[in-house]
Amino acid sequence: MPHANSREPRDVIEFLLQSLAGKDLVAVADLYADDAVVRQPFAKPEIVLTGRAEIEQFLGVLNRAPITLSPRDIQVHRTADPEVVVGEWDNDMTRTTDGATASMHNIAVFCVRDGRVAWSRDYHDHAVLAGLMS
Repeated sequence: MPHANSREPRDVIEFLLQSLAGKDLVAVADLYADDAVVRQPFAKPEIVLTGRAEIEQFLGVLNRAPITLSPRDIQVHRTADPEVVVGEWDNDMTRTTDGATASMHNIAVFCVRDGRVAWSRDYHDHAVLAGLMS
């Protein structure tokens, strides 16, 4: 991936999704600003992660889950603000313990400043993910 300051928002988001699928947490964490804020309003209760350290901790939990993610149909839409993009994608998920599968559509709004995610609002179907993790 090019130097942080030269990364386009679209490239950052596409690389983030591929790195999540590959469980490359170092690469994923490096895409967030030190003071980034990630909100997941559809989670019950709502998840709010403040700062790269909290984001890394959350990613660690996801990384240990017995689930593989395969993002597909990735679309990144530009907005009137050059720092803000809307990402849409589907995750095909497989529970590695027994092969059970599920798919989940995702939409997230990202602000990418100086090549790093400054904030995001992530709208995922947490019930689908919870069902696969149970």
